[in-house]
Amino acid sequence: MVRDSSSRKIKIIRIEDKKRLSITDLTAREVELTILINNRKLISLNCSPGNYQFLAVGFLYTNGIITGREDIVSIKTGENKVDITLNNTVMPVEKEINLHLPIGFLKPGTVAESKKLYDKEKRIIIKSDTIFTLLNHLQEKAFLFNKTGGVHSCALADREGSLLLFCEDISRYNTVDRILGEALLKNIKVVDKILLTSCRITEGILKKIINGKVSTVISRSAVTDNAVKLAQDALITLIGFARDNRMNIYSFPENIVD
Repeated sequence: MVRDSSSRKIKIIRIEDKKRLSITDLTAREVELTILINNRKLISLNCSPGNYQFLAVGFLYTNGIITGREDIVSIKTGENKVDITLNNTVMPVEKEINLHLPIGFLKPGTVAESKKLYDKEKRIIIKSDTIFTLLNHLQEKAFLFNKTGGVHSCALADREGSLLLFCEDISRYNTVDRILGEALLKNIKVVDKILLTSCRITEGILKKIINGKVSTVISRSAVTDNAVKLAQDALITLIGFARDNRMNIYSFPENIVD
């Protein structure tokens, strides 16, 4: 069991109204997680402590190294490391691991495949009121952010307005990996679910989400122009600046109803 605390008290000097104060502040903890495949190092990630298996599996999944839970033989979690044994057909034991993938690597054909997943017959229709309810739930559960202001939050929800999974991490990329990794390990179908996040949606973030097969993305923050184009190409409903009873719908506004 991971015993790390998610935050740490440190003594600081704060200047406020021209006064110099000595106080104790809370900061988000940062650790280095090493991911191994078949007992060989793949990569090290800086992250928040805890639930390392979800982050590691999500990283493999959103970077196209695995395509499903069936590719995994076993998962061993140690102190700040996760060793995942893969099927020999996925990663032969004798094959040298050489990962040269940018963050949010998009597998060839993924956009075309996503169009099969998110065609109009299978599109998800969501009520706008449900979106605002989910965002309120997301904010209420952001315990570490409310304490430290130093993390991002992410959640998976259904169209009825229930949060199914939630996580926080110092890295916005890690939050997506954590959610999709947990969903994969728990056999939660995500194509008809909603991914909610506090973070900015860039092309790299959206590529991870496409690899994870989520078709609706809602952020409290901004989106980039490349993310909008990719969402339109991949038939993903993309919403940004969703807060205070307003939202910007960047693709497929017909999927959001009053």
